[in-house]
Amino acid sequence: MDTKQKNRQEQARRRSAQPRAGKESGSERAQTRSTGAGSTRNTQAAQPQPRRRAPQAQQPQQTRRASQAQQPQQTRRTAQAEDVPQRLQRSAQETHNIVRQEAYAPQQMQEQVFQTKQEKQRVLNPEAVKRAEQRRKSAQRVKRRKEEEARRKKRPAVAYTQPVPVNLNQLLLKILVVFAVVVAITLGLSVFFKVEKVVVYGNRAYSAWTVQEAGGIETGTNLLSLNNTRACGKIMAALPYVDNVRIGIKLPDTVNIYIEEIDMAYAITTSDGTYWLMTSEGKVVEQIDAATAGSYTKIEGVNLDSPAPGQQAVALETILETTAATEDSPAEETAPPVVTAAAKLQAALSILQQLEANDIVGEAASIDVSILNNIELWYGQRFQVKLGDAYNMDIKIAWMKSAVNQRSDYDMGILDVSFTTWPDRVGYTPFSE
Repeated sequence: MDTKQKNRQEQARRRSAQPRAGKESGSERAQTRSTGAGSTRNTQAAQPQPRRRAPQAQQPQQTRRASQAQQPQQTRRTAQAEDVPQRLQRSAQETHNIVRQEAYAPQQMQEQVFQTKQEKQRVLNPEAVKRAEQRRKSAQRVKRRKEEEARRKKRPAVAYTQPVPVNLNQLLLKILVVFAVVVAITLGLSVFFKVEKVVVYGNRAYSAWTVQEAGGIETGTNLLSLNNTRACGKIMAALPYVDNVRIGIKLPDTVNIYIEEIDMAYAITTSDGTYWLMTSEGKVVEQIDAATAGSYTKIEGVNLDSPAPGQQAVALETILETTAATEDSPAEETAPPVVTAAAKLQAALSILQQLEANDIVGEAASIDVSILNNIELWYGQRFQVKLGDAYNMDIKIAWMKSAVNQRSDYDMGILDVSFTTWPDRVGYTPFSE
């Protein structure tokens, strides 16, 4: 080992043997802490500060280990002996502080500022507060019990009386009085409220007397016993031109009848060529002659079966003759598709309703539904309108009206609104071509 290293070890040994400057001994620190605690009651004991090691010179790690190994065993034992009194003094001081805090706790609680008297009592004497709460609850129960008893005493007692015997004379007198009142009312109604006047409103095809007689309303009958529903049904059944009827009474002696008659009717034939008038709803009105039928729009291609005034129209079904199947023409191939007369009548009624909706009923001369896929309509004597099948009839009639309005008064020809040749427009072909 060289000389420099030996000198460094010797210096380190001397520094460790010298007492630490600026530090107090264990007894002096204990005396200082006891003095401070006696002067101030609430001051905590001073905590011992850890020892500070003197800065050592930066030495290599191998040199420091060698110097520590060469320290005398007596020096380390002396340092441990000096630390024992310090630990004992610190433990005693901590015990003293705990005892002092417990001793002064009540005084600190008394010095604490409470917001209310109840809060102070709850903190300082909780048992007394608990007993007071029990007394308060007991007083409340007693108070509620007294209030309930007072309410029970205020209830009225049930009074029981002896049954009164029935007086038969008084009972019979009451029955007679009631019977007399009923008889008087009945006689008064039958005498004072009688039908004396019948007024009819809205009649054009029928007279007021005809409407009154059809409803079975006679003068002198009881006004309040008049059956309005039955009278209306009789008028509708007996008078085909009546589309709707209402009946009202006006005291003391008047009956008011409000009727709505059919505005438009159309001519249709039966199998024997007889003409009948029919509405767009299919109601048969009456039978007319051929001359009178010329002033109405005619429906061709379908006939009625046993029509009657006021009844619903029924189409006459025709039975087609079928030929026997042969080898050259089997029955399955020659049989045409079945089109019923009811379907034709329904298509004609649909066209009539659309004519009424577009207000061009009087301009249509005839409607031919003989071929259901090629329906034709004559608009006066000027235009022959091809409607095609029975679908989208509302659009077809509206387009037909628009096309007629766009033509001149002297134009005459064929209007094609079937939407087969021209899907998006109405075709026009003059008769001269």
